[in-house]
Amino acid sequence: MSVGASQYKGRTCTTYVNMQRSTIRLLSGASPAAARRVAAPLHVFRNYGFQPEKAKQGYNLTFTDHAAIFEGRSTSDLLRALLVLRLCATPPFVTHSAALLDSARRLLGEKVAMSAVHESFYKHFCAGKEAADVWARMNALRAHGIGAIMDYAEEENLRKLSKPQHQVQAELVSAPAVTGTDAGTITGGTSGTGRYAVISAREPLGGETINQSPAAAPSYNYSLEQNACERHTTAFLAAIDTAATLPGQGFAAIKLTALGDRGLLEHLAAAVESVRELFKVYDLNGDGYITEAEFDECFKKLAAEQGSASSTDKRKELWKWLDAKGEGRIDYMCWTQRLDLENMPSLAANLEKQARANGTVRPWHLSSSEKEELKALLGRLERLVDRAVSKGVKLMIDAEQSSLRPAIDHIAHELMRCHNTVHDGGNGPGEAVVFVTYQAYLRDAQQRLAADLERAKRERYTLGVKLVRGAYLQSERRRAAKSGVSSPVWDHIEETHASFDACLDMLLGAVKDGRAEVMLGSHNQASVEAAVAAMARLGLEPDEAPVYFGQLMGMADNLSFTLGHHGYKVFKYCPYGSVEKVIPYLLRRVNENQYILKGGKLDMALLWSELWRRALHDPEHSLLARIVAPIQKSSSSSSSSSSVSLR
Repeated sequence: MSVGASQYKGRTCTTYVNMQRSTIRLLSGASPAAARRVAAPLHVFRNYGFQPEKAKQGYNLTFTDHAAIFEGRSTSDLLRALLVLRLCATPPFVTHSAALLDSARRLLGEKVAMSAVHESFYKHFCAGKEAADVWARMNALRAHGIGAIMDYAEEENLRKLSKPQHQVQAELVSAPAVTGTDAGTITGGTSGTGRYAVISAREPLGGETINQSPAAAPSYNYSLEQNACERHTTAFLAAIDTAATLPGQGFAAIKLTALGDRGLLEHLAAAVESVRELFKVYDLNGDGYITEAEFDECFKKLAAEQGSASSTDKRKELWKWLDAKGEGRIDYMCWTQRLDLENMPSLAANLEKQARANGTVRPWHLSSSEKEELKALLGRLERLVDRAVSKGVKLMIDAEQSSLRPAIDHIAHELMRCHNTVHDGGNGPGEAVVFVTYQAYLRDAQQRLAADLERAKRERYTLGVKLVRGAYLQSERRRAAKSGVSSPVWDHIEETHASFDACLDMLLGAVKDGRAEVMLGSHNQASVEAAVAAMARLGLEPDEAPVYFGQLMGMADNLSFTLGHHGYKVFKYCPYGSVEKVIPYLLRRVNENQYILKGGKLDMALLWSELWRRALHDPEHSLLARIVAPIQKSSSSSSSSSSVSLR
């Protein structure tokens, strides 16, 4: 007979967890210690009836109950966590972490060095090597009302596969000019009217290049990189399949750079940004609209500057394509809606007067091999999305460096337009399947989010958003300094906090209106408290509203477990992969200095408090407590006897 939570009304959440753990042990026949190591049968969590305490409107959550937060964790796990967080809070260690790892590999050997990493940072921040290996960790989380986000964290340096620049240039020179017929669509051989339709890009939509990307110059040999990308795709598919078997809503996270050529994505991103910036060129009076007269004037001027012909028929044909509704003017939303990914490099090519002959700046046109690489990347992505849709899993596209953002965002919005809508006869926004990530530390995050919410409203799809502060702060600043441009990230953490809060308010309002779903990825307690308060104010029920909270494994357990105990939809990122290939991920966690300086200190304080509690008062975990307990019991009995005799 399954145990229903209603039969135990009034008991604490800890009681439910203890009962669930006992049930797992009974069903598996394992000892208490073994039960924590063995994955429980799935039906235990589907039929058990565990229902955490439901949060009340305006309820003030307490994030410092260390006994409840760490219940079920072994003392050795807590000691490891304390060591790892202590090292992450040591500035010299953080600054030289990569160099220290290289030295350990050189002096101790690869095997010993990786073993040390595995027993410390890997076990703290990662869930296992394969998707199937993380079941025990996921079961332990589920016992506290916490879901798991499958996150394949392996990273490889695909730049090892690059071809010499002179070979790339030779391909570009020998390649035929791209036209509306030979550009085609490159998503599995679909026609020009498919998901990524293309029109002729020979017309002079622009003038001078707005945004060149010298960093995108290397190209990659598809035949060499395909094995790594296919392996990543297989791992992502396994993550989706595993997420589908979990009770409750399943999530999986993917990275586009794991599916294809990073340099190609940078090149596409620069082209996308250039074509979007072109809107400002055509908007002659700066009123936010391009009229047909402005388009004609600018079109003829740019054509003359480039020394190309500009016929009236061609201008009218192109304007008719841009102004699909025939309103006589277009705004930025219409402009971006008409831009197709495969068309971007060719459109951006028209921003140049001509490619530089010396090869120091790369022409926009894609080489033949790059077209094949793009086709393969989009094909892999479609396989993942189709699997997620068929399995009922939500797919989150992770953010990466800002140099890739325009291409990633463009791809994500095309996918959302196809999948985040009501099907089977419906004609409005539906459940979000695809989520894209917004990083609040980028200066333009708030403006882009507002524009994208408007775009989603106009095109009648639900915007799926994962909101984070950002994880590439130092690399963004280094890249900007090297390029001699202003940094794309805010200078001060307070500005990032303000951007995050503004984006959160905007998103929760959209959730209330049924126009968005949001995954709030934050280790900041103030942000979580603000979100909880806003949900209460807007009447968004924790167990019903599509508002999800997410934290990384090994970080902010006090937030995750407290939210889970009170019925909020909270998830832990469960990164997995071989220890050697998740080193970049682990190094980023070590460098989360803003978190360690604030939230990490609270984590360590709670760990110390729990370790002291166990040492002095928990006989199950401490020999000292087992020795002291009889003495305390005897002392208590003596005190009771004395009280009776006095009466």
